[in-house]
Amino acid sequence: MHTDVQEYLGSYVPDSETGKLVFQEGVLVEAVRHGYWVILDELNLAPSEVLEALNRLLDDNRELHIVETQTVVKAHPRFRIFATQNPTEGYGGRKELSEAFKNRFVLIRVLDVPTEELKEILVQKCSMPLSRAALMIRVMEALQIYRSQANLFSGKNAIITVRDLLKWAGRINQNKDRGSHMDP
Repeated sequence: MHTDVQEYLGSYVPDSETGKLVFQEGVLVEAVRHGYWVILDELNLAPSEVLEALNRLLDDNRELHIVETQTVVKAHPRFRIFATQNPTEGYGGRKELSEAFKNRFVLIRVLDVPTEELKEILVQKCSMPLSRAALMIRVMEALQIYRSQANLFSGKNAIITVRDLLKWAGRINQNKDRGSHMDP
């Protein structure tokens, strides 16, 4: 949401030797030229200028038009672009991407992580005892139910997500390593 189109495509910067303005290509242009893979996280938070810049790159032409230099960069055959997004409902600030834009991607919907798998993640990744992992998940589920029934919290004010659960477990481990003890 805070990344503007110049960060992707590039902008004019002073040349260190001459002091004259020269165009410095952005990271997306570099990826397109060299066949790198790009992951655009939370694409439905992107400003419309960014989405417009991606349009031509995502269609059959696979070209990136740089307005400032009036150049067109043809995508390297190995170039790939991936995007993630959270649903618009329940997450603040997300906008629904147009069907035409979404059709340029293969859509894969990732459902909630089943409770047993979530326990296993906490045990293996975060070194949580199974009993503590189960308790943390029960707290998360109870808060999510409360949120859905009370309709008090949404978007950035949501009570708890899986990401929050992992952060919580990480903080418990940090405190354990420092010698203090925090029960969930």
